[in-house]
Amino acid sequence: MKRFLKWFLLLNKRLYKKISFILILLLIPALVLTYTGVAREDSGVLTIALAQEGEDAMASGVIADLTQEHSIIRFMECESPDAAQELVQEGKADAAWIFPAEMEEKVYEFVAGGKFRKAFIKVIEGESNVPVALAREKLSGAMYENCSKALYLSYIRENVPELSDKTDDELMTHYNAISVDGDFFQFTLMEPSQAAQEPQDTNYLLTPVRGLLAVVTVLSGLATAMYYIQDQRAGTFSWIAERKKGFIEFGCQMICVLNVSAVILIALSAGGLAAGLGREVLILLMYAVCTALFCMTVRRLCGKLTVLGTVLPLLIVVMLVICPVFFDLGMLRRVQYLFPPTYYINAQYSDRFLILMGIYGCVLWLIYFLTGKIFHRK
Repeated sequence: MKRFLKWFLLLNKRLYKKISFILILLLIPALVLTYTGVAREDSGVLTIALAQEGEDAMASGVIADLTQEHSIIRFMECESPDAAQELVQEGKADAAWIFPAEMEEKVYEFVAGGKFRKAFIKVIEGESNVPVALAREKLSGAMYENCSKALYLSYIRENVPELSDKTDDELMTHYNAISVDGDFFQFTLMEPSQAAQEPQDTNYLLTPVRGLLAVVTVLSGLATAMYYIQDQRAGTFSWIAERKKGFIEFGCQMICVLNVSAVILIALSAGGLAAGLGREVLILLMYAVCTALFCMTVRRLCGKLTVLGTVLPLLIVVMLVICPVFFDLGMLRRVQYLFPPTYYINAQYSDRFLILMGIYGCVLWLIYFLTGKIFHRK
C-alpha cells in the first residue's frame, strides 16, 4: 500500500508540473459553466410572435400554454396583431400567429365545415424554410385539444340523439376520462436510471456537454501518451522490468484520466447536470479505464512522438464528427464504436452500454498486447 501511494503521489506530482494538463483541467469547468450559462439565456432556434385580434378566453389559454412551456421555439406575446407583424417585418421574429376574436366560435365553425374548412388563425412568416414550416406543426398541436373537443361535441349532437338531453359539461365528462394530454412530439432527455420511465425536460443546448467532456478526457489521455513517449526517450522507467512497463503506462494513464474524471464529476454536479452520484461514478470509472487503454493502444500503434502529435488533432476532430456529440450519423453508427466517447454518451441512457464498455476495454487491452508482440514496441 505504501508503494502504491508513493507511486500515486509521484505520478500526480509529475502531471501537475505540466501546464498543458492544468489547462485541460481548467477547460472542463469553463466548458460546463459556458454551456449552462448560455442555456439559461434566450436561445430559441425560432422566435414566434403571438397576438389576438380581440379578447378571447380560448385564445388567451393557447397563448399562455405556448409561452410558458420550455421549447426550442421561443414564443413571445404581443399587444396587438400589428405589433406582431412589425416584429416579423423587422426580422426580430421568424413568424407571427394571430388568433381571432371569438375564437371558440371559429373553432366550432372550422370543425363543422366538413371537407371545405375555413382557416381561422392568421400566420405571417418572414421567409419559408424548414424550421418555420415545422413550427406550424406546433400550432396544430396547440389547437388540437380545442378542436378535438369541438369535434367530439359536434359529432355527439349530430349522430347520437339519445344523448341530446345531456349538457355540454356532462358530455365532456366522458371526453375528459380519456387522457390526451401532452405533445405528439417532445424534445426531452431521460434520466439514466429512469430510461423506461418519465422523461426529464432539459434545454437542448446542454445535450453536447457530456460528449464534449468525453472528448476532452480522450484528449488528456493522448497528451499523457505523448508524455510517456518523452519519458521513454529520457529513460525515466528504464529500471523497470519490460513485462511490467505496460502496467506502468496504464498507471500513468489512469492517474491522468482519474484526475480529469474527478473534475468532470465536480463540474457536472455544480452545473446541476449530474444524474446520480453512484451511476456517474461508475460510468466515469469504466470510461476512465477504456480511455486509458484506447490512448495506450493509439500510442503503441503510432510509435513515434511526431506521428502521435500528427494523429492527435485528427482523432479529436473525427470523434467530434462521428461520435454522437452534436448529432448521431446513422450511416456511421458502426464506426462510432471504435471510439470511447460513444460508450460514455450512450451509457448515460442504457445499461447495455455499460456491458459494451467492459467488452470494449477487454478488446483494447488485447489489441495493445498483440500490437506490442507484432511490432515489438514497448
